Amino acid sequence: MFDSTVRNWQRAIDSRFNLIGLVGILSTLTLNGCTVQPETITLSSGPEGSGYKNISKQIAISASSVGNLALKDRYDSQGSKQNLQRLLDKEVDFAIVQLDVASEAMKKGKVQTLLVLSEEYIHIVARADSQIFSVADLEGKRVGIGPKASGMYFTAKRLFNASNLDVEEVSYNIGEVLKKLTKGEIDAGIYVGPLATSKNWENHLTTTPKLRFIPVNPSLVNYLVVQFPESYRTATIPKGSYQALPQLPNKDVPTVSTPGALVTRPDVDKDKVALLTWSILSTFRQYSPFYSKLARENSRSLMHEKLIYIHPGAQQAIDNGDPRWAWVRYLQTNHPLQAALIMLATTTTIGFMRGWWRKHRFANLIENNRQVIKKLASVAKENPQQALDDIGVFRQQHRLMLIDGVISIEVYEQIERMAQVFAEQCSIMQEHQHYQSIGNIVGLIDQWQEILETHPDSVIDRLKEFEQKYQQMLLSGTIDIQEYIQMINLTVIMVTIFSSPQLSKQDTF
Repeated sequence: MFDSTVRNWQRAIDSRFNLIGLVGILSTLTLNGCTVQPETITLSSGPEGSGYKNISKQIAISASSVGNLALKDRYDSQGSKQNLQRLLDKEVDFAIVQLDVASEAMKKGKVQTLLVLSEEYIHIVARADSQIFSVADLEGKRVGIGPKASGMYFTAKRLFNASNLDVEEVSYNIGEVLKKLTKGEIDAGIYVGPLATSKNWENHLTTTPKLRFIPVNPSLVNYLVVQFPESYRTATIPKGSYQALPQLPNKDVPTVSTPGALVTRPDVDKDKVALLTWSILSTFRQYSPFYSKLARENSRSLMHEKLIYIHPGAQQAIDNGDPRWAWVRYLQTNHPLQAALIMLATTTTIGFMRGWWRKHRFANLIENNRQVIKKLASVAKENPQQALDDIGVFRQQHRLMLIDGVISIEVYEQIERMAQVFAEQCSIMQEHQHYQSIGNIVGLIDQWQEILETHPDSVIDRLKEFEQKYQQMLLSGTIDIQEYIQMINLTVIMVTIFSSPQLSKQDTF
């Protein structure tokens, strides 16, 4: 019983430790500027199944798990141009946009970047049995270039203008472009997006037979990179990127790429931008399916290198890390007096909470001690020796707690005084029980005298009866082993004396 009581008492202490620890953690989070309820952020990405929608889903995971932000996305976007317009119209606070689409708005100071999340490759495809082998061969051809609100449309138009091509532009979504191409209703199609991340593009591409990937000639690549350095980079679509056997494409295809970036407006809250930026940076490996360099190089700097129109909040997260710990850097970089004032306020708060915690915890320790002694008191009524042994174990437990620093010397002394008083009570009860045993022995002499005088023939039977009675008293703790032996010996002596024909009571006493 005593062991189970101590275990219950320890579990009570542990639960209070856990509660206090939780309060401390929550208090620390509050001091560091975290909010309990997630803050909602709005984002425009792309249609379900697109590469942008997959990126948006990963942003939602990062924002929720790291930054305590809840992402609300728009599901009916046609692509970069519509995302950018929604951002400028303040329908959303963030958007995923090709940088070539956002370039003019960034130069005018209307849009700023957070991070690069993907590498958007220009894919040009034609039927394998066609006579289209280069960009120049698109002259006069019917070319599918995506919806007008998409980045594909914007990039295709820029490609045609840079090449001085006169083509018949046909605006379809990417699935329709490949279907029309298969039926021969158009001659070529242009898609802009990360490698193998858009299910819509990939599914149609791998089910469309006999397609040819058209390379972008080096002079056109150089022109785009030189004229729009913030928007375009030299790139290659590796062979087998979309299908291993047969390979699709069947060889490396030179092309040009533009970064797919997360952008916002300059007026969006700096702290919100910093927290979202840090949420993505701290989970940068999760974006390697959209930005393959992140899988090959162990550096999240790839997500912000070469960016020149960066939001101040994003720059803060890039330079300093988690914005929620900014007060630590404040203490390190500001005037010593300011640091001292902040430290004083912090330590005062922590000291108050620590004092309250200690007082509450020690009050519960004292109350639990009272409950243990109360239970042991019921044991002492029947078996004071057992209660005395148990309180000894209990006192030893507190000595170990004092040595380990779990309780203070003041609390230990208070609990020890209570335990010592109870131990003294048990000793008094034990002494009283001893006197009762002596009285029982004296009474036993009178009982045997009466038995030998009135029923001498039943001595053996009564002897067995008394032995059983003594055994029960020993097992119940009423007498100890020494008293038990004394009573047995006395009983045998009495039977011997009073049953001897040569002796009488007068001769004996």
